[in-house]
Amino acid sequence: MTQVTRRDAIKLGAFLALSSTVTVPFVKQQKDKEQQASLATAEKIPVMCGMCGAGCGLYLVRGEQGQFYVEPNLEHPQPGLCARAAASIQLWNHPLRLKKPLKNTGEKGNPKFQEIDWETALNEISAKLKDIIAKYGPESVVFTYHDFYSWHLPLIAYTLGTPNLIQHASCCHNASTYARMLVLGAGGPNTVDPDYERARYVIFVGRVLNAAMGMVQRLQKARESGVKLVYVDPRMGNAAMADGEWVPIIPGTDAAFLLAMTHVILTEKLYNESYVKKYTNACFLIKPDGTPLTEKDLGREGTDYVVYDLSANDFLSYKKATNPALEWEGDAAGVKVRTAFLLLKDRAAQYPPEEAEKICGVPAETIRRIAREFANARGVIEDGWWTSKNANDSDAFRVALTLNALVGSIETAGGLYIKMGSKMPASATAATDKVTTITGGTLPPITAKRIDTQKYPAVPNVFDAVLDAVLEGKPYPVKALFIVGTEPFTRDVNIEKLKQALKALELVVVIDVVPNDSVDYADYVLPDNIYLEREELAEIKWTPHAAIQLSHKALDPPPGVDARNGFWIMMEIVRRTVPERAKAIGYTEEYADYHKFEEFEQLINNKCIESMAKAWNVSPDEIKKNLEEKGFHIFKYWTPKSGPTTLSTKSGLIEIYSLRALDYKDDPLPKWKPPKYTLPKNPDEFYLVNGRDQYVSAHSAWTWSIQSLADRRVWMNPKDAERLGIKDGDLIELEGLDNHYKAQARVKVTNRVREGVLFVYNRVGGRFSKLITGQYEVLKEGINVNMFTLSWLEPLNGSTGLNSTVKVRRVGA
Repeated sequence: MTQVTRRDAIKLGAFLALSSTVTVPFVKQQKDKEQQASLATAEKIPVMCGMCGAGCGLYLVRGEQGQFYVEPNLEHPQPGLCARAAASIQLWNHPLRLKKPLKNTGEKGNPKFQEIDWETALNEISAKLKDIIAKYGPESVVFTYHDFYSWHLPLIAYTLGTPNLIQHASCCHNASTYARMLVLGAGGPNTVDPDYERARYVIFVGRVLNAAMGMVQRLQKARESGVKLVYVDPRMGNAAMADGEWVPIIPGTDAAFLLAMTHVILTEKLYNESYVKKYTNACFLIKPDGTPLTEKDLGREGTDYVVYDLSANDFLSYKKATNPALEWEGDAAGVKVRTAFLLLKDRAAQYPPEEAEKICGVPAETIRRIAREFANARGVIEDGWWTSKNANDSDAFRVALTLNALVGSIETAGGLYIKMGSKMPASATAATDKVTTITGGTLPPITAKRIDTQKYPAVPNVFDAVLDAVLEGKPYPVKALFIVGTEPFTRDVNIEKLKQALKALELVVVIDVVPNDSVDYADYVLPDNIYLEREELAEIKWTPHAAIQLSHKALDPPPGVDARNGFWIMMEIVRRTVPERAKAIGYTEEYADYHKFEEFEQLINNKCIESMAKAWNVSPDEIKKNLEEKGFHIFKYWTPKSGPTTLSTKSGLIEIYSLRALDYKDDPLPKWKPPKYTLPKNPDEFYLVNGRDQYVSAHSAWTWSIQSLADRRVWMNPKDAERLGIKDGDLIELEGLDNHYKAQARVKVTNRVREGVLFVYNRVGGRFSKLITGQYEVLKEGINVNMFTLSWLEPLNGSTGLNSTVKVRRVGA
């Protein structure tokens, strides 16, 4: 079978009638033998799905007649084909796809768009940027994005001179990322994940496997071996319908549930004692001020943390002790100390199952049973990605990681693995003395500090801090915003605040494929390529192995769509704004020719591959060959161990008692805190929670097959519906208890949601852009749950609350 390389020019001129079935080509059903034969000898082009942040491996398959569709790349370390990927072809020739650059001649929020050519758009944007930078400095420019162009954006922003790259993570995974940092010294969700295929018992807390279908396929191997799955969630996700146990919990109480599990495991001695002693800091001796005892405290040479060694009957460095005590307390050089293990035991004792039941609504016996099953099976608790959002979730994931450590399920078969990095270099690095780029260029240092890290120092990417800077001018003014392949109106909290900030900005540029709601507040809208129309080199995220992939360019935009590669768009804006800085990193006027830009991309790819080849001591040609032919290259395979080697925590161990938390003046042990939103009290008041499944994302919602799958109704428990006299299909009005925002939607009466809780799919309904017309006005049905939120953010890490509370009344049948 012929493999098409990235250099092949693939011109597919025919517009297609697309199927909504993922098991057949997304083309008109093939009925004649000639077309069947054409697909039988199809060319397969390796691509990386761009319909969410997972980046699964696919093939774009085309027959000799020009038909094309996508299918999973089953040899890929992270193969995929969820409903989003299967529907992605429908964006290629979508009737509402952005076709030309648009300029808003009206007001923000009430736009009037006119089409302009690329040269005019880029020159006008650059002229405005020059003025803004001259008045306020380059730090007054912010880029916000999802995962599209995330590797390229440091090169773009740092060349322009701004440090402000503010991603979506605050509304996605900051809570779990903070937990991983404190306990494991790890980073984002793809740095740690369950070893699904060998798992024996898996607990998902507020989480469905809504992306990265490779995870689902690995989990299927465990299903065949009899794994038990437990879903702790106010609503029953699709995965929970298939198998496993659903534990309906009161929103915002996950930490209390998990701490109660911890209490059971500790008091019944169900933990893995040898693992805990060897791989965690549970034996550290903690002084009354909360800091760990060191050799220096004992008047000895050295600064190591100290444990009490039962064999030596003495205080020793934790690096030298052979039999450290888990449960020890006493006097050390005149100071009373206790082990971190005892402190954790005391903290968990505040949440016995009977007390936790009052908080989380889960019966005490259910908590005890799950704790025992989990410990006896040496299970694993999923460490968090896009999970329940109550602005108090960081502690829940700290407890989840602690529980995994207690039963010996970190870097072991069937536990959590710590991902092996590919050693892919950054596109640009900002140091105190200079900026260096992948191209070999250097620039003067960026002296301004990122907006979000000044307010939320522990974990960056808190976009709410940008809104504050726009409206308050502190710590410095923000005047220009680039919204790149993301949608703040379905992503972020406090939508009224977002609207005010967008109106206050001097320049808003949206780079996207379809008219998401932000376009109504943009000064310029620039049409982007879909993932099939551009090349991208990237790390493979959701695999334990060290691996990279190359998404080949497989299609050109359809006739009439003058979309451009977003990387080129942003580099051209930068070049026209700060030409000397662009020249210093090797980006010159010749690349204004869109057809020559591929040479610049190839230069960067070659630099990346050469860097990784050197780091892994392999041939660059071998890497390139695998990328061209298979679409991926694996540098090294992960294998289970008996526990983690040195971690990037302060102690190098799993820190169930977090020393980095002490640096932030945060509690070194997790605890439960109630959410900040007003809690429901009256019979017509509810928690409003939201979530996803395998077909939900800001862009997949635009495809007509996903529109058929997506449920834009508000789910309500039958007991609540009966009490309020509401029937399935009725129209209800929801009013936010905190911001009094009102919206209407139809009801789905179902026992898949806990009593007292309403559920809505995130990002599928409640759109409002004036460019949404015709059959796609269905996107305006239902509600956008973000409209009911305020700025409930966790301190230090800025994790937001997307759940809220509402009052409900029936308004019609």
